[in-house]
Order: sequence, then C-alpha cells, then structure tokens
Amino acid sequence: MPRALSAEGMRGIEAVVRSHLAQGFQTAAQVAVYRDGTLCLDVRLQADGRGGIEPMRRDARMLWFSATKPLTALCVLMLVERGTISLDTRIAEVWPAFAQGGKSACTVRHVLTHQGGFPVFPADFDWSRIDDWDAVTSATAAIEAAWEPGAAIGYHPVTYGFALGEVMRRVDGRMPRDFMREELFAPLGMDASLGVGVDGDTSMVVPVIAVSEATWDDPEGTERRTSWMVERFNAAPTLRGQLPAANAVGTAEALARSYALLLGGGELDGVRLLRPDTVHAATTVQAATEADAISGFPAVYGLGFLVGGYPPLDQPGGFGHFGQQSVVGWADPGRGIAAAYVTNGLHDPAVVALRNAEIGAAVIAACEG
Repeated sequence: MPRALSAEGMRGIEAVVRSHLAQGFQTAAQVAVYRDGTLCLDVRLQADGRGGIEPMRRDARMLWFSATKPLTALCVLMLVERGTISLDTRIAEVWPAFAQGGKSACTVRHVLTHQGGFPVFPADFDWSRIDDWDAVTSATAAIEAAWEPGAAIGYHPVTYGFALGEVMRRVDGRMPRDFMREELFAPLGMDASLGVGVDGDTSMVVPVIAVSEATWDDPEGTERRTSWMVERFNAAPTLRGQLPAANAVGTAEALARSYALLLGGGELDGVRLLRPDTVHAATTVQAATEADAISGFPAVYGLGFLVGGYPPLDQPGGFGHFGQQSVVGWADPGRGIAAAYVTNGLHDPAVVALRNAEIGAAVIAACEG
C-alpha cells in the first residue's frame, strides 16, 4: 500500500514555501511531492504585491533551467534502449562536423557525464540567436575542446543539451522539443514543454528575478551575473527556443512526476518508458571528481543526473538536479519520495543552500510525522 505524507507534515512543507516568499527569497514558487508513485502535495503560491501571499494561476509555468538536463537524458536513454544509438556512440559518427576542435572521440556517454571537453560557447556567441537551431548546433560543433574527451569532468551548462539534442534529431528525425513532447511529456501526462515554441505564449511563463547578484565565483556580485542570467532567460528568444539543457518550462508537479517514474523503475501509472536497469545506471555513480573543471567543486554524475551531494539530494541513494539558483528536482528512494521545488528567485549560494535544505527537511518530516 502506498505510503502517504502526514497532514501536519504537508502543512509544514507549505509553511516553508510561505516563509521563503515572506522573506523575499522569491515572488513565486511551486512545490510538489509524490510518494510511492502517488501525488500527495501540489502547492502553487505567489506574492500578491501587497505584502501578502496568494494562489498562483493554475496555467502558470515556471522555468526549470538545468533541472531540464535529466529529461533530455531520459530521451537519449530511450533511444539507447531502442538500439538507435549506444552510450559509446561517437557523436561525430552521426554528426561529422562535431569532430572539429579535437572532439572526434567524444561519445554520448561523455556528454551525459560532463566529460565531453566542450563546456561553454565562445564569449562572442550571439545569444540573440539562441532560438536558431542551426546557429547553436554549428557553434557547438565548432568549439575547440578544452580537454580530451573523457580526460576530465567539467559541467557543460548549455552545450550538453545542444550536443545531445542534435544527436537525437539526426538519429530519430524529430527536433528535441517534439521528441520530448511525444515520447516523455505526453505519455507521462506532464504539464511541461521544452520552451514554449515559436508560436507559444511567453506570458504564461513566470518571469525569473535576480534577488542577489552573488555567485560562487563572484561572491561580491560585482559582475552582476545573476541579472545577466535573468535578462537572457526572460527574453523571448530563450523562451521560444529549444535548450535541451536549460529551458524546459512547466509545473513542479510535472517535474516531480518524472522522478516518480524513475522510482517506479521507469514505469508510472501503467506507462513504461525505460527499463529498470537503464534507470539504475542513470541514477547511480558513473563519473566523479573532487574538483569539477568548471565549478571547482566536487561532483558526482550519473547519466544526466547528479548523484548525492548537497541537500536535498544527500539522502541514501538520492539523485536529482538543480536549476540555476532557483530550482531542484530530486528523488529519495528510501522514503519513496519524488519531489520538486521550483521558484522564480535566483539567489546567492548561501540562501539557495538554505532554501533547498529547508524544503528537503520539511519533506522528510512529512514522511515521518
């Protein structure tokens, strides 16, 4: 029989969200929790502009930023299961131009574990063209490798998605947005999409805000990197484009639902998308480093997932992914928890850590109350 959350515990989770709104950590937030495959909690709140808090409109969607990456991984793993590609397929085999710049040995596995060696675009890349698939894939193919593929581990913020998305397109024929919609979102009943599309309504996406300019590599915030991120991701080209590493939009319930699928061994509500052995490989350690070549911090990767690490991923067997100072989706296998906390407030690292730890602790308390 599925386990539930206690009534008192669910009130406690909502109280944490309300506290974060009241403290100005964000102006909008959604939290959703599945337990043993059943939705137990779905809270959507926003500041009302008058010092109070009110329910969010039900059709509002929120940016998931890098919490998008596991979804792209799931789609790639579907193609692996079908025999269309393998984890050790060299990307240049299906996309010859990708071999430029010393990347010819880079495999699908390398990208999923952030070992590809092509972490970022050149500084002069024109972000206004981020919705031009030919432009972003050409720029990705042209990147000079920063290290020999497989020789180091370094987080690939957006290039991860363009490389995997182009592999998907070349071997399947569908654009990443279409594949994700038809093979993941629709079958699983997820209220989500990869961007809003060329003809989509950007007004239904809750704008993200810069609450603090401080970041790990700019603690004083003098470079205003958070405002730069907010400006780019609120812009129409980003919202309408396809960034398989960074611009899925949807509800917290939808994001949590994808983790419920994983805790079900690749099946949820009678819909099977992956085999249990594939899920196990994706959500357990495939690559680890004491110092990520990009962030400088310890990192442990599955296939498209972070494994363990910072709260709330720190529970036994825990896995998930964070999204740009504002989002986390995660699974706690021991408690049967699949959850997501999606906010619009990009904050400094200390507040982000506190926010994630508090929501994680409240979910655990709801399991034990």
